[in-house]
Amino acid sequence: MRARWSGERFIDLRALRRAEAALLFRLLLVADAIVILLHLSYTGFGIPGDDTFDLGVDRSYGEMLGYLKLGAIAILTTMLARRRRAPLFGAIALTCLTVLLEDALILHERLGLALAAPVGTAVPALADVGILAVQVGELVWLGGIGVILVVILVVAWVRADPHDRRDAAGILLFLAVLGVLTIGVDTVHSVFEYGSLGDQVFTVIEDGGELMALTPAFAVAFGLVTRQDAAVGAVSARAPRPAVSPR
Repeated sequence: MRARWSGERFIDLRALRRAEAALLFRLLLVADAIVILLHLSYTGFGIPGDDTFDLGVDRSYGEMLGYLKLGAIAILTTMLARRRRAPLFGAIALTCLTVLLEDALILHERLGLALAAPVGTAVPALADVGILAVQVGELVWLGGIGVILVVILVVAWVRADPHDRRDAAGILLFLAVLGVLTIGVDTVHSVFEYGSLGDQVFTVIEDGGELMALTPAFAVAFGLVTRQDAAVGAVSARAPRPAVSPR
């Protein structure tokens, strides 16, 4: 059983140890830490005096950094899908792009409000509890999107080459952590009143955690692309030069 689930057999994170990927990983972790510390400084002391430093605010600096990471992962996995002719990486790119657009367009909040009335009609007990009905509406929408994406990923996984599975698993692992934070932790977070201690703690756990979960996913994808570039370069360097015919 240990061999079956070892890093070598099931998941391969060696791309993260490449010099380029390791450097990117460290730099992004520093950026994540700075964004989180600025959030704590703003919420605790009002410094800097701009709510875009608040992780819980839409269009905050932290949210924009997360969007950049999702977009970069989508681009890198699209490159891997085309180079390897591996639909699994294309499915990962589609997942990242969907999450990016869904959050950037604030669809779950908008549709949560739109679904609140139907949810209250279907479950009368929720009709008078306000925000809970909205939260259930958001879960219905996010659950539907999540099921579609998971089905696409599972089908692509089953049909993928074992080598592609090991490499893709390194990205999917951290995207799964992102999913738990986005849906599971967010649901618990919604119970706390805005501005309360519980709200502040869960903002750091949820939004800060989402930001940090994307960092290794980005670095792994970057490492896979640069590893393949290096392999192609090595093959080209070893290729014999064409003979020059005498004049």
